Amino acid sequence: MSDNARITAIFEVLAEKLATGLSDLLGCSIEVSLISERRVSKADFFASFKKKLVMANMDVSGSRDGKMQCFCQLGDAVLLGGTLIMLPPAELEKQVRKEEFSEDEADAYGEIVNIVSGELCQAFDEMAVDKLHFKKNDIEVVFPAKVVNDAQEPFPPGEIYQVSFDLALEGQQLQTMEMVFPPILLGLVSEEIEVSVAAETEISSVSVQKEVTAPLSEPLGTAPVVGTDAAENIILVVAGRKEDVHDLTDACVAEGFVTKIAGYQEDFQPFGPNGATPVKGVVFTMDDSKELGLAAIIKAKAIFGGSVPLIAAGGQWTRSQVLQAVKYGVCDIVVIPTSPDDIREKIRQNMGMKKAE
Repeated sequence: MSDNARITAIFEVLAEKLATGLSDLLGCSIEVSLISERRVSKADFFASFKKKLVMANMDVSGSRDGKMQCFCQLGDAVLLGGTLIMLPPAELEKQVRKEEFSEDEADAYGEIVNIVSGELCQAFDEMAVDKLHFKKNDIEVVFPAKVVNDAQEPFPPGEIYQVSFDLALEGQQLQTMEMVFPPILLGLVSEEIEVSVAAETEISSVSVQKEVTAPLSEPLGTAPVVGTDAAENIILVVAGRKEDVHDLTDACVAEGFVTKIAGYQEDFQPFGPNGATPVKGVVFTMDDSKELGLAAIIKAKAIFGGSVPLIAAGGQWTRSQVLQAVKYGVCDIVVIPTSPDDIREKIRQNMGMKKAE
């Protein structure tokens, strides 16, 4: 089963579970059906809405960690919340018409979101290989026209995976419920990509260490400075574990660079072109599945663009993984284990090294 078919199967099951769970909660008939899935930009997502939305943030943990959001039109959120607290029909109609999302309706809608998060957990537990747990965080009203596409709120810029559901309450058609996920959270970075001419070019190098177990619990700091100009030649080494970096940092230092080390989940902005510590290149040590490493590469690409070379080092690369890395901005692959001289050669070739005396 392809990644897309696998994801679709999960959300089809989720639609069935949402219909049952929400009907039981509200004590009336709720119909839910999956209508579309697509990859879109943050800008395109919000451009498709004119009216205010209610956004529920959810924390995701388990096989992968992250955040996703569930959106509902404000009027529908008022209607669902008011139905739960059994507002009289005339008052409910008035609240919906005025889109008055009072504290009572907001609290009630929060209970509806709890059902949504619970059914998400159940659907992924039953249908997904990688188990994910969803927990409701905060709920807020969002004005689509006021969303800044490059801002981190209400979620970071970049490509998202949008899932749309049709809703009907007692036969009354509502607006769609939208869920948005970072593609990496669904494992979609491993999706087969169309091979471009550039990606067809053979990548002949390769480097990363064998898997070890110690977590990278904090940044490792800076490797020793070699020569007086080494501070102008900083390389960022991104790793999931401490033991993954030693061969790479040693090679960088041997070539006259200073190294900074960061974990996959850390902020790369300080090392970007406009950061306090701009770097001349980035080397990624890849996890076995390559998923966390690819996610870090995507994040780095958004910050560095094409301003610095990106190198990915890891073991047991598949052709698909190599093509994905190239698509996301990597200029060279290092296959590990390999000799220190080979690693140094790749650093020398790609980083425009200015060797310290």
